[in-house]
Amino acid sequence: MARVSIQKSAISGGFAFVAMMLTALAAAADETTPAPDAPRPVFSLLTPIAGQFDIEASDTYQFIAPDSIVRRRINSSRDSAIHFVGDLGNDTMQMPAILFSYWIDEVNAVQFQSRYFAVYGSRGSKRPLFFGGTTIVPQVLSTDGTRWFTVAGFYQRRLTPLYQRYEAAWPWLLQGWDARAKIGLEFAYIDFRINDGKPATSTFAQFAARVRLHEKELPIPTVGLEARKLVTPYLAIEITAQGSWANKWNSGRNERGTVYLSQSSFETNWRLLYSDPALCGVTPFVGFNYYYFKIAETGSGVGNLLRIQQYGPQLGFMYSLQSWDVWPFTAI
Repeated sequence: MARVSIQKSAISGGFAFVAMMLTALAAAADETTPAPDAPRPVFSLLTPIAGQFDIEASDTYQFIAPDSIVRRRINSSRDSAIHFVGDLGNDTMQMPAILFSYWIDEVNAVQFQSRYFAVYGSRGSKRPLFFGGTTIVPQVLSTDGTRWFTVAGFYQRRLTPLYQRYEAAWPWLLQGWDARAKIGLEFAYIDFRINDGKPATSTFAQFAARVRLHEKELPIPTVGLEARKLVTPYLAIEITAQGSWANKWNSGRNERGTVYLSQSSFETNWRLLYSDPALCGVTPFVGFNYYYFKIAETGSGVGNLLRIQQYGPQLGFMYSLQSWDVWPFTAI
């Protein structure tokens, strides 16, 4: 009996030892096994998160309004209002654009924007044109050789947190909008050329038939506003507006006297966005764009003017990703 009792005690002690070891191993495993990753914030078209990158790419096919003109006067020379459509045959333009945004937090962001203006078309002129002290005789004219683009930097801030608490008392049409305002500087590089600056002329061409508007250009203060609203879980509308203005600023250039710069612009986009989580942060859109731009450089020795108004359909997409996903570019 004593031997059986000893055996039972040994077996019980063995089970207890094994149980103690298993408990210790389980505790050690809990301590060494890394905790699962915290759930990442879900992508939202209306609410960005800290560290989020937004990339927007678009292309707009523009129809140029008939009143769009360019002029160039040197000293007291005669100059013509040369029409993009009627004289140069430039009735359409493409405007590809790209916009980068980085969200410092859920409210504040910095942006970089760049656009290119591709003017094309040609037409046989029927009258002499006076441009930069030269008489351009009737011939086939175009804007071949023209180089035109803009670059801009902005600080952007979401306005939604300022009014969100009051929305419940507003009409339904005003509810649910995510509004954002921005302010920054935009610089326009415009090297405008007629027939690449070398059309046939009837007078001595001291200067090429081109005007380097960018040489007297300055970074112009620019403000913008945009608003988005979901109309279905995956469909949203977006309205944007952006404009700039400067009146007779000293350009810092001298051509027989100080050259003053006046410049204004306005544009708006009306878009329909499709945002589906299955697209991994990619949001395609279609829309309509209106764009107006005017630049005047005036002084006793110079008188340059370019004014253009255009409008047309737009296609593009937005792509949003978080900072830790930038490499190797894995979308949210």
